[in-house]
This record gives sequence, C-alpha cells and structure tokens, in this order.
Amino acid sequence: MSKIENEKNRIKDEFDEIQSSNEEFDINKHLAKIEDLPDLGEIEIYDYDSDLTVAIQESMNVLESLVDLYLSDIPQLKEHPYIKNKMKEDAKIYAETIFLQKMTRKNFLSQLRQVDNGDNSARMHEVVNQTIAQIRENSKFASSQKTELEKFYKTLRKDIGYEEIDNPNIQKKTEESNDKEGDILDNRKLNDLIKKAMNNSDDNKKKK
Repeated sequence: MSKIENEKNRIKDEFDEIQSSNEEFDINKHLAKIEDLPDLGEIEIYDYDSDLTVAIQESMNVLESLVDLYLSDIPQLKEHPYIKNKMKEDAKIYAETIFLQKMTRKNFLSQLRQVDNGDNSARMHEVVNQTIAQIRENSKFASSQKTELEKFYKTLRKDIGYEEIDNPNIQKKTEESNDKEGDILDNRKLNDLIKKAMNNSDDNKKKK
C-alpha cells in the first residue's frame, strides 16, 4: 500500500471516529429560537434601477428645455445630429449627478434613523456631518454643471452669429414670420413677460 493510500485511510479513520463520538450531539439545541431574535422589521429591497430611470428622465427634461430655450429659433441647428447626440450625452452625465444626489440623501436619512434608534456615538455624528457636507458639495456641483451646460449652448448660438436671448434683435427671420401670423409669442417676448413677472414679484416683496 502506498503512502498516499495510507494517509487517506488514516484521515478516513479519524473522520469516522469524530462522527461516532458525536452521534448524540444535537445542533438544534445550540441554535437561537425565532422568538429570541430581535424584531428587525420587514426587509425592503431598494429599487436602484427605478431611481436611475427617474434620474435619466429628469435629466433629459432639463436638457430638452435648455436646448429649446437657446436653439428653438434655429431649427436647423437644433435638429443637427451633433446637437442631438450631445444633448443625450449631456443628459447621461447630468443624470449621474441627480442619481448621486438621491443616493446621498437616502444614505443621510438612513443615518438619521440610526441616530433616532439610539446610535449616538461620536463616530455616528461625525458620519452624519460628513454626509451633510457631501450633500452641500453635490448641490454646488449640480448647479455648476447646469451653468456649464447653459454656457455651452449660449456660446454656441453666439458663435454662429445669433444674438443673446434677451437681445431685441434675437430673431430676425423667425420674428418677421411670427409678426405675419399674429400674436404668436417668440422666445424674446416670452422672456420679457417672465422678466416683468419676476420684477413685479421682487417689487411686491420689497413693498412688504
């Protein structure tokens, strides 16, 4: 008999001996009963994909309204393949920002619940403060990102020879067409109405 077979037999004999010596061992006696376990409540599986889908939709709505604001009077540019692809790409990037904001907020609420449940350790309060700082950073980043997107489309229309939106000469061909058709509001007129409404609102606040 070879050394390998001898070793196998030795291990088998030891295993059989261990099993025979513990035949009366009942594992159930050493397991916790259900009634002895703490009530952890219902376990909810969070739907991250759903949140991501909502973030993408919100982002696309922002980009579509932004492009419409700056390029609605230049249909040939608005419908250009590059602009369409860039809008989709910008929407994906902005969606990630929205999603991170949602997840940070979710994490923050979870931490507050831990504190409410009695976790008042110094480390826990440190984590909460760090999350608050992160929420602020996320908000600043989202705001700066939106500003950069607005800057791009605003600069784009200027580079191709169109004036800024609040300029009286913004719509040369489009404005002439609208005047012929009647009281159709173009972007400039609509922006003027919005500005008037905002100014009136500010004046009313100052009077109060």
